[in-house]
Amino acid sequence: MSAVPHALVSPLPVAAPYRLLVVNGNTTSELTGSLAAQAEAFLGDAARVRAVTVGFGPAYIASRAEAAVSAHAVLDTVEREAGEAAVPFDACLLACFGEPGIGAVRERLDVPVVGMAEASIMSAMQRGDRYAIVTVGRRWPGMLREQIRQWGVESRCAGILALPGNALDYVSRSAESALQVSLALDAAVEQGADVVIVAGAALAGYLPSLPRLPDVPIIDSYRAALAQVLALASLERAQRLVLGR
Repeated sequence: MSAVPHALVSPLPVAAPYRLLVVNGNTTSELTGSLAAQAEAFLGDAARVRAVTVGFGPAYIASRAEAAVSAHAVLDTVEREAGEAAVPFDACLLACFGEPGIGAVRERLDVPVVGMAEASIMSAMQRGDRYAIVTVGRRWPGMLREQIRQWGVESRCAGILALPGNALDYVSRSAESALQVSLALDAAVEQGADVVIVAGAALAGYLPSLPRLPDVPIIDSYRAALAQVLALASLERAQRLVLGR
């Protein structure tokens, strides 16, 4: 057998970090800071994160009307950031579980655009047969059912559990809030879920704060989105190298 050409076994050049745009569709800037820190810790040297807060809209989306306003704000923010960037972004992550405006953003950008709901639900279906969602806000179960029905994955959903109160009250990760989340995870498993999604920007990074976890896979929706956006950015770069673009 002939020797493998040297060019085929040479190490690949070290790639530059991916440039990731993270958009918080809520107007709470403190939440953006937390999301940025979590992204930087998760991605490490693989990416440079630009996390931004939309310029108008609700402090935290809790209704269809607020989601509609946020969709406009998200698109406005993405267009501004993309237009002002000295170097193009490699990918965009919408850090809202409701993914306001994601279709419009995908029309505007020619790079991967990832949302937390889609990423975490697709990840959940790779880990189990029936998934459940734990989130905050009484209107979210109905809103999310509309979303997953459009994706054709409603039959795999064991339930959507809404925690009481205002989502921003959970950001502090108090012992009381952590207990509420933990009890909701137990309830999701009792409803037949064999994988559970902890959903929403306010609950991002919550798992280490919980007093206990059920014995099924638990998916942090923000981390699922970070993992997927990195994978898609990597795939996009590899394809462009192969095609010489």
